[in-house]
Formats: sequence, structure tokens, C-alpha cells
Amino acid sequence: MKNMTNYLLLFFIVVSVVACDSSGGGGSGSANQVTQAKINAGNAKQLGTAATEAAKQAVLNDTASILGLKPAAKPGIGTITHELSKNFAGRTANIPTPGFDCGLGSADETTNPDGSTTIIFIDCDLLGLGLLEFDGTVIASTTISGNSTTVDLEYINFTIDDGVDVVTLDMQASCTTDNTSMETICTFSDIVGFDGRIYTFSSATVSGDAITGYYVSATIIDPDHGSFSIATTAPVLFTCPNGQPISGEIQFSDDAGVLVTVTFNDCTSFTVSYSGTSEIFFW
Repeated sequence: MKNMTNYLLLFFIVVSVVACDSSGGGGSGSANQVTQAKINAGNAKQLGTAATEAAKQAVLNDTASILGLKPAAKPGIGTITHELSKNFAGRTANIPTPGFDCGLGSADETTNPDGSTTIIFIDCDLLGLGLLEFDGTVIASTTISGNSTTVDLEYINFTIDDGVDVVTLDMQASCTTDNTSMETICTFSDIVGFDGRIYTFSSATVSGDAITGYYVSATIIDPDHGSFSIATTAPVLFTCPNGQPISGEIQFSDDAGVLVTVTFNDCTSFTVSYSGTSEIFFW
């Protein structure tokens, strides 16, 4: 559990401005300003690291995984975000506020002058699993455009208690729900990666588990080199003390269609291969 807390602090240090999700070397910018990444010898390590962060963040925020099997996870943050966003997306002027069932705890809602809603959680087991207890404040703002409802969530001094550790979160998320299928896709506020750079993360799908490894697809914006979408070709297993993958493989294509493969060798190194070249890098 201490590893979990350490990685939470490292990977989820967030800024207080929602961007779809900027770094020591430059900001990610808005979506229509982001270019697709192009790999070269000078940025291969950074793009390999960014690809790793995409896989890692997908797993951390996956709502399908069993909470207890998530490595270095922010326990339940993906799940609670989806629960909150779907709750608000399903509300209309004709439907009374459903509220939140917290078991023995509470989640009191207040409507703000700007139309947003403030929810104060006290000892709330929102997921009904008896595993996690939530305390703190969440501010939710809802907008409807066409057939989609977007819910922006701001977590303020929000704590998650799993009975062993208490993690405090101050972060933001934005979730868009298709009002027909009720499918919800969430992006989280900027994340600080293992290399200290800040990434934008979104559009993830995850299958597998912490024992056999995860298959992941996700999109990430490297703050210095642009965006790209990854997919695992061999399940990624996160069992290293430093939070990095011990095995697995990820692929992505750059803006010129060059196929890039990132292979995790062990807890200390990974290999980036493209255009007939391969180079080993160390964390």
C-alpha cells in the first residue's frame, strides 16, 4: 500500500486548470493545436516514456478492473468519476435529483449560483463495495451539446480511505456521455509522469488484470512532441517497485506512419525500435 501512495503522489500531481488533459519543455495546448508526434533519435526515449505513461494511466483509471488488483492505483478514482458523471448526465429538468447512496455516510448536494453543484462527502461508500471510504468536496458542472452531456468534476481535498492508507486528491476530470448509448469517456487533468514532464491522457480501453497483465489502448499528448495513440501487442505487467512495467510491449505510429515498438525488458530498462533501429533506455 505504501507503493500505491508513493506512485499516486508522483503520477497525479495536478495543476488546477482543466486542459483536456504541459511540461518543463512546453504546454500541450488545445486539441486543435496539437500535432501528431514524429519519432527520431533525439526523442525516442521521451516518446517511449510517454507511451508507458499512457498505458499506466489507462490502467490506473480503468473502471473495469477489480479495484484490489490495480497496481499503484489511485483507488477507485476512475470508478467514482464515472459514477458521478453518469449521475449528473442522466439528470434533466424533469427528473428529480437522484442523490447519492452512501450507506452509513452522506453526500450532501448544494446548487451554486453559477449552476454547478457542490457535493460534500462524509464517510461515503459511494461504490457500495465496502472497500473504500470517500470524504471531501466535488464540484460538478454540466453542459449539454447535441446528443452529448459533458460533466466537469473538480475534486477538492478529496480523500480515499481503503482501511490502510488515506490518499488526498486535488484534481479535475471531464467526462462526456453519449445520451443514447450512455457510454462515458473521461479525461483527467494533467498528470506528471515518471520523467517529470506533464502529460495529457484520454480515450483509454483496458482489459486484463494485475496478475496476467493488461491490454491497453489510449491516446496521450507528449508535451514536447505531440500526440499519438498506443496499443499493447503483449500484455503489460506492472509489478516493479518503481511502478514501471516489468514486461510487455506497446506499439504506435508517428505522423509519417512509422511503426514504433516499445518493449519492456525489466524493471530498469525498455527498448524502442523503429525503422530497423533499436535502442535500450533506462528509467
